[in-house]
Order: sequence, then C-alpha cells, then structure tokens
Amino acid sequence: MVPKTAKEPQFLPDEKDTVPPEPTQFTFCSSTLDGSLQASSLSDLQTLYEPLNEILDDERQYNGLWWLDVTAPSEDDIETLSRIFNLHPLTNEDIKVRENREKIELFGPYYFLSLRPARKVETDEGVRTSPINVYAVVFRDGVLSFSMGSNPHVGHVRNRIKEHQSHLYLTSDWICYALIDDIVDGFAPFISQVERGVEAMEDSVSITRPDDIGLALQQIYHRRKEVLHIRQLLNDKTDVIRSFARHCDAFGASSSQVGLYLSDIQDHVLTMMANLDAAEQMLSRGQSKYLSQLSFDSTRMRNQISHALSRLTVIAGIVVPLQFVTGLFGMNINVPAKSDRVDSLTAWFSILGVLVALIVLFFVIARRIRVL
Repeated sequence: MVPKTAKEPQFLPDEKDTVPPEPTQFTFCSSTLDGSLQASSLSDLQTLYEPLNEILDDERQYNGLWWLDVTAPSEDDIETLSRIFNLHPLTNEDIKVRENREKIELFGPYYFLSLRPARKVETDEGVRTSPINVYAVVFRDGVLSFSMGSNPHVGHVRNRIKEHQSHLYLTSDWICYALIDDIVDGFAPFISQVERGVEAMEDSVSITRPDDIGLALQQIYHRRKEVLHIRQLLNDKTDVIRSFARHCDAFGASSSQVGLYLSDIQDHVLTMMANLDAAEQMLSRGQSKYLSQLSFDSTRMRNQISHALSRLTVIAGIVVPLQFVTGLFGMNINVPAKSDRVDSLTAWFSILGVLVALIVLFFVIARRIRVL
C-alpha cells in the first residue's frame, strides 16, 4: 500500500500577488535522478540535462520514468510542447483556453487530466476560494503537466515521491493519482476555516444585539456562498475520480494498482462533502434564527411606535378642544360675571374647573378603551 505523508495546510499566494505575469518555470524530475531540475525555458533545461533530448525526440528512447512540469506557460510554450509530444488538437485547445471543466479524456497513447485546485484570495467581501487550472498529459512512460498559476501541489507530489522512492513502485498513473490526492487534500484548510466560522456564528446567535443582526446575516451570506463554491469544486472531483476508476483498465493502470487507492480519495471527498452539508445546515438554521429574531424585533418596534402614536393621538384629542375653548376667551368678548360694580374670579375658576373636568373625563375614556 502506498503510504500517505502528512502535509501541512498551505495556501497559495493572493490573487493580487499574481497581477504581474508569473515567470515561466520548467521543472523536470525522473526516476534516474536524485532531485529535480529547474529552468526558465525548455532550451535551458535541455542544456542542464542532455538526456532530456531523448524524451523530446520522436523516438522517446529515455530509460526511466519522467515528469516535466511547466508553471505559467506562454502560448508559445504550449504550442511547442504540443508539437513535440504530438498532442491532440483538442488537448492543445483545452490547455490554451484554460478549460475550466474537470475531466479525464483518453487520446490513444495518453490521457488528459483537467483539475481545478483551490487557493486563498483576499477580496472586499472577505476570504474566499478561487480555482486555478492544472492539466496533466499522462503517457505510459511519463507525465507532462501544466500549472497555470503557482500552486504547492506539484511540489508536494515530488517530495512525496522522494521520501518513498525506495519502496514505491512509481508509474505515471501513480503520479496522476498522487496529484489528484494532493489537490483534494488542499481543500481541507478551507473547510476547517468554514467550520470554525460556522461554530462561532452558532455560538453567537443568542447573544447578538439587534443592531448587529444585519452584519451577522451578511456574514452568513458570504459563508454560504463560500460553501457552495467549495462544494461545486468537490463535486467535479467526484466525477473525475469515478471516470478515472472506470477507465483504469483502458489507461493501463491495472498493473500499478492505482485503482485500489482511488476509493480512499473518494471517501475523503465524501467526508468533506458531508462536513460542508453539515455547515450548510447550521448556516441555514442560524439564518432562520436571525430572521425570526429580526421579525420579532420589528414587530415589537412597530407595536411600540403604534402605542406611542396612540398616546399622542389621545393627548392631541384632549389639547385641541381645550385650545378651542381658551381661544374663544382670548378674543374681544365680555368676560362672564364681570361688570363695573363686581370684580369676581368665580367665572374664571368655573371655566378652569370645567376644563380640568374635561381632561379627567377624556383620560378616563382613554383608559376604558385601553388607548393609554
């Protein structure tokens, strides 16, 4: 059984760091070499390692298993390698247009693998996953891979091969399996980050202030969007793994027993999908709680406003008639019970008493009808 080495979670550089075009880098490793060779162009790599010419020739007389990886290739590099390795025009087109659909296709002497790893990208909306493209052309005696952006997966597979080279039956199909396995493992840090965020959100539902509910709902929206994005990428991986397992015999992978290890990757994918489903359910439940609390707070606020308006209405209903009465006596009229001979305040106190009685009566009526 092929051992799996423990890999530390790593994130790729932010998308902002890749705005300037990344330099093209050719990396070559072989079962006959102790390490790997790197160069900025194919001609420089040929100068460093002359036996590489045996692979690039039409006869393909190289004695050993080889792996040539190209990071951030230009269209000229893709065209040159397609001509050297006699790639099918459909394969050449998929690589040049950065085909996003993940798949495995059989083309006679080789099969073509298209994968989308995830990397960490900082945006205005927060941290999210952004896919990049990795392609592999798998021959019986070697692998030609294209990485459209910097990623750690190719390096992880090379280290894994170096650590277990003494007891590992290395084939090109195993390299393809290891590449898929490492790319799938690369989703684990994103899912762990989502799970931590969901647990923190779940714990804060009961203590969130009404003023912060809008912000909490916005965070839930971004979390659900990220979960949907990761789930979609993992869903595509499931189809690729099933296709790989179904066509193992056609690819000649039966001798390397790669099919025995594909179920391990598929179980890993299903486990991560289950974790994402659980996170999605928790987010949906938290969103429902926040919306219920928001609806309750809105209803309570409406009731408070309605109660305050009803009080203002009662006060206005009391004040307006009184103002009408006092307004009448503010005009040029004869004051009741006032004459030249008698100067008494009885009428004034009588009017004031009537006004006070009206106020008390209005308040009693308002209390009876439960307006106040």
